[in-house]
Amino acid sequence: MSTFNKKYIGILGGTFDPPHDGHIFISKYALKKLDLLEVWWIVTKKNPLKAKSSNYKKRVKLVKNFLDGRKIKVVEVDEEKNLYAIDTIFYLKEKFKKKKFIWLMGADNVEKLHLWKHWKEIFYNIPIAIFDRPSYSFNITKSKALHFFRKARIKNFISEKTKNISLPMWSFISGLKNHKSSSKIRKNR
Repeated sequence: MSTFNKKYIGILGGTFDPPHDGHIFISKYALKKLDLLEVWWIVTKKNPLKAKSSNYKKRVKLVKNFLDGRKIKVVEVDEEKNLYAIDTIFYLKEKFKKKKFIWLMGADNVEKLHLWKHWKEIFYNIPIAIFDRPSYSFNITKSKALHFFRKARIKNFISEKTKNISLPMWSFISGLKNHKSSSKIRKNR
């Protein structure tokens, strides 16, 4: 029986510059593997750790046109609350008080996770599922954030035992992999 039991919503944040099949893959894999109710994509205005991003409104429109499933959708967040993950998390928890969330991210983001605004608070406010990404997954042992929260790692969320575990809680989700990357797509334009 699933811990999340279709009560949790996966949150996949990013610039989606551009959206691609890898984002869909992680979302569909999370829906199935974690037994989620749905996955919400949060398109960020910009990535504070990247030099530039395309026009925000154009990216939101592109993402909306890209999605076709009912269980994966774009949820727009107040522009003041969608630059940093922690602000987005607090915003969602406040606006949707009866909903439960899990943060979804690719392994490509964990190396710089300790540079995110209030990164420790993220772990204390939302369970985190980190999805295997080819070549990036080798670096998770180098992640300062994951090393700091190494005792908060659980084998998987689909377990009766996780019902009694409190935050912080994170898991590395391995399995099928997708090699798509927004950065590579932009370079090849």
